[in-house]
Amino acid sequence: RKVFRPFLTERRRAFQASKNLNTSSRKIMDAYKRHEAPAKDTIIDRIMKSNAYKNDNERLADITVFLVGGHDTTAYSLAWILLELARNPMQMTKLRESLSNVPPEDWSRSEVLRTIVKEGVRLHPVASGGSVRTIGRDIETKTGMLLPKGSIIFMPFIMLLRNPNIFENEDSFQPSRWENPTKKMTDAFVPFSLGKQNCIGQSLANAELHCIAARICAEFDLEVKEEGTVDYFLTLKPVGARLIARKAA
Repeated sequence: RKVFRPFLTERRRAFQASKNLNTSSRKIMDAYKRHEAPAKDTIIDRIMKSNAYKNDNERLADITVFLVGGHDTTAYSLAWILLELARNPMQMTKLRESLSNVPPEDWSRSEVLRTIVKEGVRLHPVASGGSVRTIGRDIETKTGMLLPKGSIIFMPFIMLLRNPNIFENEDSFQPSRWENPTKKMTDAFVPFSLGKQNCIGQSLANAELHCIAARICAEFDLEVKEEGTVDYFLTLKPVGARLIARKAA
């Protein structure tokens, strides 16, 4: 690839994009260093103060991971949640009433908000293609199928999260299902994967989803203008969907 990169337009663009992204990440890191009193306990603050990194190059790599892996995935998840709320105005009203009973700094504690975000992520897992693992031991399934050690296992999350044997009305947006979930439901909810290879940004993503969804829904009514279409390439996204936001009374 290094030899033929100058002759391939796609490779030149990819190489330049990588350089631009690293430049942006380094600007973030340098801006933190120049700041006389940076905010404490932010992501960049924790990265820069952590002794787990050998040098700034390793810190730069993690900053880039958060930028690449977090901006579009969280945005698409939020888009799906808002689209479902626009389709279900009663859920929107219920959420706003819940938020009105607590100060804004405590909105993230709203049980209604929690169930809505969780149901939106279940119904539209942005990483719907799932995860790939090499199993470390022989596994026999309930149907008697043997999966030998070393097998590569592929599990699409969208199949698991819409499994009709686990979720009743699996294709419906029903946040109330999470008010008293079964153990099977809880075990099946793995949109960020599991184990040591799970999504490192899931805490950040959840914080962003709860914060932004609450802020928007507390102030605006949403209406579907255009449904758009569903597209999947690395991420599940609503292409062409448009919402109308009106200031809530």
